[in-house]
Amino acid sequence: MARLRHFLIQYRYKGESRSFAQKDSRMSATDAWYYASLHSGANRLYGISLNQHSPQAMRMQAQQCGVTEVGFHELPS
Repeated sequence: MARLRHFLIQYRYKGESRSFAQKDSRMSATDAWYYASLHSGANRLYGISLNQHSPQAMRMQAQQCGVTEVGFHELPS
C-alpha cells in the first residue's frame, strides 16, 4: 500500500482565493484541478474519473465552472 502524503492545494473560485489540505499517495496537476473542482462545489466534475478525461479537458471543464489558478505543494510530515 502506498504511503499517504499531505498536499496543500490552492486555487481561485470565481475570483476568491481558497486552499485546503488533501491526502493522497501522489499528486499531479490534473489531480489538483480535479480536487479543486470538487472542493469548490463545481459539481460538473463530481464523479468523473480522471482516467476518462485528458488533463486539458479536465482543466477546461474546471475553468468553465469558475476554478482557476490551481497549484499544489507537498506539506512537511
